Amino acid sequence: MQVQFCINEKLRQMKNQKIIALLTVLLVVLIGCSDDNETVVDEEFEEETVIDKGFFRETLTFDNLQREYLLYIPESYSDNEALPIVFNLHGAGGSKESQFELSDFDQLSESENFILVTPEATSLGFVTFWNQNSAPNRADDVGFINALIEVISGSYNVDLDRIYIAGSSNGAFMALEIACRLDNKIAAVAAVKGYMLPDQISACNPTKPMAIIQMHGTDDPLVAYDGVSNTIEFWNSFNQTDEIPEMTTIPDIDPNNGNTASRYQYGNGANGVEVQHIQVINGFHDWFGESGTNYDFKASQEAWTFFKRFDNNGKL
Repeated sequence: MQVQFCINEKLRQMKNQKIIALLTVLLVVLIGCSDDNETVVDEEFEEETVIDKGFFRETLTFDNLQREYLLYIPESYSDNEALPIVFNLHGAGGSKESQFELSDFDQLSESENFILVTPEATSLGFVTFWNQNSAPNRADDVGFINALIEVISGSYNVDLDRIYIAGSSNGAFMALEIACRLDNKIAAVAAVKGYMLPDQISACNPTKPMAIIQMHGTDDPLVAYDGVSNTIEFWNSFNQTDEIPEMTTIPDIDPNNGNTASRYQYGNGANGVEVQHIQVINGFHDWFGESGTNYDFKASQEAWTFFKRFDNNGKL
């Protein structure tokens, strides 16, 4: 009986040792699998990290004011490629929404791969109005645009040598003001149905050549065409462009629309920049080519076609 007990006890001990050994092996395997799973989860997380794209309504507190803007990130955006920024400024009494809709820059953002920013001015009385003369008692709109550049470039991969501004009417006056005061960050400007007033010209002291395209209708009832020449002359002189422009006629795709357009191109400026003026004969106070208008070209397309030929160092 004693012998049988010892045998049974020995077998029990051996069985327990085997169980312990098996449990040890199983634990090692589980730990190994757990490590592998954690690695897979990390890899999957990195692969599935999503960059927000498309249309966004944003706010920025600047100079004790809450400022609003629309942001459009094209679907083709990737952290691996630095994209240009196009700022899109509305006219007096307009809004970020109205300018976004009439310009259709978002469609160009998708096809041409740039970030679109459509900010809103503050109110002057009962209408929105950009501080186009940088009056000290009003909103610092130059500083606001500068702050937007910093915020957006801090969140997205931005080509800081390719920042452009297009403006409509009062927004065009503002865009040219920014060209004067923030020229170290702006590569080119498109001014549609707006130009520089004499006091803006006298106070403008940029530090580098600036590519400018200006589009204006000869029958504009709100911003008289007569003021265009002073702005063109200022930038031609500053940029040291050719004094005599190359003139071409934009194809008259609709002979019955009552207007035609001519392009005046002042080339060979410093750093290869140029000044262009599109004169719209019988043109009114419009963002040319917007829905409901009938012109032979689209202002947004002309602006981008011009922009993409220049960066902050001049002609590409």
